[in-house]
Amino acid sequence: MAKMRSADTLGDLLASRRRRRFVGRASEIELFRVALESAEPLFSMLHVHGPAGIGKTSLLDVFAGLAADAGAIVVRLDGRDLVPSPPAVLEALRGVLEVPEAEGAILGPSDTARVVLLLDTYERLAPLDDWVRTGLLPRLPATALTVAAGRTPPGSAWRADPAWRELLRVVSLRNL
Repeated sequence: MAKMRSADTLGDLLASRRRRRFVGRASEIELFRVALESAEPLFSMLHVHGPAGIGKTSLLDVFAGLAADAGAIVVRLDGRDLVPSPPAVLEALRGVLEVPEAEGAILGPSDTARVVLLLDTYERLAPLDDWVRTGLLPRLPATALTVAAGRTPPGSAWRADPAWRELLRVVSLRNL
């Protein structure tokens, strides 16, 4: 058994064990890893969708671990925990990112670290989908990587905009 550093927490140990036990989804993990390691991400929004219980939250756990290991600033929001309103989302982001009161760029605490925003249970945030696409994500750093995970594919507005069409990747999760 490896000797633990005194700074390790039970949470770190649990996360490590969960990552080791995670199986499957190699192509989705590789897609995320390549985007994370690229100087300029190949896409800005990865939308993962599939039925309840397919493993979206577990996949986000893996993405969070990979991003943290890469030194990224990871912000994880869950639609089950948020009132679907712009002020609620911005307030949740303020816990980690620098969010100005007025419109303006949302910055990470470091100029060098990539921001990774993970949005779980995105279907609960459906009333905010237009705002996320037009009002929230454009305020993030250009190198930010966002992953939305929900039960439904992204709305047609994501593909109707030619710029978003280039910066969006959609992955439909199927049974392992």
